Amino acid sequence: MPYLNRCSFIGNLTKAPELRFQPAGEKQALCLLNVAINRDSRDESGEKKTQTTFVNDIEVWGPSGEACAHFLTLGSLVLVEGRMDLDKWQDRQTGAKRSRMKIVAENVQFLRIRRPGDEPVPDPPPAPAAEPPPEQTGRRPARWAPRGARTEA
Repeated sequence: MPYLNRCSFIGNLTKAPELRFQPAGEKQALCLLNVAINRDSRDESGEKKTQTTFVNDIEVWGPSGEACAHFLTLGSLVLVEGRMDLDKWQDRQTGAKRSRMKIVAENVQFLRIRRPGDEPVPDPPPAPAAEPPPEQTGRRPARWAPRGARTEA
């Protein structure tokens, strides 16, 4: 039976990226990101409200991790594609077994990079209601007339 471990989402960084280098071998870069996924909805009065539904811990390895640490800042909007993984360890103080779910990124796209001092970008206003496209009105779109049906003016 085949298995699928894949996730993709868009969200904002909740803190600045943290870059670490692994001491083993080639000193591979590891960038740690925290990304919040928001869900927009409207209440009874029609006002938009945003609810943060999930904050993910994300690991980005290698050159991609270095690029994330260099370009991304708090509030940047990113698209992350990767796989879920589970870290397990034993707490040194209490001896209790601990675990946490994380995302190991395979692809990170920078959708909007926020620089210090930038103001938040407001959502664009909704477009005014326009005439529906022809296929929704019940009319067929205009077509070229057959060759024999053309009239010369």
